[in-house]
Amino acid sequence: MSWKTLGALVLTLAFCPGLMAQSEAFHGIWEINLEKTTNYFQQSQMMINVPAPGGGFISTRAQIRQNNESSSTEIHPVGFDGKPYLTTGGDVREITYRLIDPRTIERTHNRDGRISVDREQVSEDGRTMTVTQADRVRIYDKKFNLVAPA
Repeated sequence: MSWKTLGALVLTLAFCPGLMAQSEAFHGIWEINLEKTTNYFQQSQMMINVPAPGGGFISTRAQIRQNNESSSTEIHPVGFDGKPYLTTGGDVREITYRLIDPRTIERTHNRDGRISVDREQVSEDGRTMTVTQADRVRIYDKKFNLVAPA
């Protein structure tokens, strides 16, 4: 998929009316806060989360390693129907998503039979998102909201 096609898809989904679901706290553009995230080896990471038809959202994750050694992009289709969804890009795996509450998601990853669970939680004020994994915690700041037009 070309960057232009991906960009058109993201914009189309972001501005389609009626697609805002129970997970709207996660919608927007998020950037990792490296001052608050001390145990993560990436130099930079962004998430762009846009509403998806039928609920859930599509999460595009771009990251650059320290010293600009390499970069990667992943696409995560996020659905809350109990089914595993295959990611594409830099770290292909299946992820099953469970919406704990409107600001908390539990993700179960299956990487070739190795199972791990983590949690993404948006703060009450909607300005930060904390990703908690077994061996690290990452903090993201919301840079932009995505709101469907009325």
